[in-house]
Amino acid sequence: MSTIVEKFGNGVSGMVREKPGTAGKLLTAGYRAKRFQLKHFPDKRLSPARQYMALQSMEAILAPLLHPERAALVSIFMPCELLQVFGIHPMFAEAMACYINGAAAEQGFVEYAESCGIAETYCSYHKVLLGGILSGVIPKPRLVVNTSLVCDANNLTFRRAAEHYGIPQQYIDVPYDRTEESVEYVAGQLRQLAELLEEITARKLDMEALKAAAARSCRTVELFRECQRAKRGKYLDNDLTSELYEVFGTHVLLGTPEMERYAGMLLRDIQASAPARGVRLLWMHTIPYYQEPLRELLNFSGRCQVVSCDMNFDAFCDKNPEQPFESMARRLVLNSFNGSSENRIRRALGMCREQEIDGVVYFCHWGCKQTLGAAGNARAMLEAAGYPVLILDGDGCHRNNSGNGQMATRIQAFIEMLEEKKT
Repeated sequence: MSTIVEKFGNGVSGMVREKPGTAGKLLTAGYRAKRFQLKHFPDKRLSPARQYMALQSMEAILAPLLHPERAALVSIFMPCELLQVFGIHPMFAEAMACYINGAAAEQGFVEYAESCGIAETYCSYHKVLLGGILSGVIPKPRLVVNTSLVCDANNLTFRRAAEHYGIPQQYIDVPYDRTEESVEYVAGQLRQLAELLEEITARKLDMEALKAAAARSCRTVELFRECQRAKRGKYLDNDLTSELYEVFGTHVLLGTPEMERYAGMLLRDIQASAPARGVRLLWMHTIPYYQEPLRELLNFSGRCQVVSCDMNFDAFCDKNPEQPFESMARRLVLNSFNGSSENRIRRALGMCREQEIDGVVYFCHWGCKQTLGAAGNARAMLEAAGYPVLILDGDGCHRNNSGNGQMATRIQAFIEMLEEKKT
């Protein structure tokens, strides 16, 4: 880690309890400086699309911090086309925590959350976020909107945030059953969200604008689908952070013109990239991009590369822009993370075949019971199909829960095993 970043993070972390306002201003100033760097001095090792996505992700983090009066705290799987139409910036909860980690400041937020009664074993993304909310570092948004999809912490974190801020919360309950009845049920809840947004903003819903956003979502998803297919037999210089940036595009920013542009740029970059080389990995779940052993082995490496992360192809389903509420609902109900864990594993298995993957890293993030509970099933199904699996324990957001030494040993041994298997 850069000494400058470490000092900056320690400074912010140390202010969380006594000077939350100053901590928030310092954090925002740091993000503004990073935005300037990304805009004017991007990482030339990255393709044009990856450079563009890094900047768009930074813009998405800054917007709700600079304009909280026009922001909604949202969970990762929440479709945000409605928010876009009403001019509301999504305050992407998990990404906000991830960026605090990127500033090396998460420790102060974790300690504050735990002092407020949040369990040590709670998901660190949500714990960092709650530390920011309860301390006052993260400013008050207009409303909270979240889904029940996948994460147990969703049912607690967002309710606690809404109660703390004293703002409305719209909870989107996603049924376990992947049926058309479930789609209609979720669509009805999204229509209720539209009514709430009308009330909060004193504006009527522009259905044509919503259909246009839904149409952009459809076109963008098709481009992302084509990107995944195009990765077969290709090597595109990449780093772990860029794969996480893409989660913005496949989730909360889906429907924006910027993400349609990004998906088109990425497809062109992949098509023009070099032939495949080295070990090809599929990563399942979030990525601890900040850990040096992983960065050294996997960033811009011809030896071994993370080709895809399963969080970026979880909602590839057919939608109808003329029915925007049903289209958004279908993205939730038919999401590969919804329902049985076998839905997610089968989706990953299909991508392994499509992209000629050599091995799978299944990351058990601290506090994520769903991913941990499905680890054995994932290994059994994937290895039965011929894809070796490394089950890796760690933390995507809190350095104190991740051991660099153990991480280095396990990932190095796995790569060496895959290299031997390829020869």
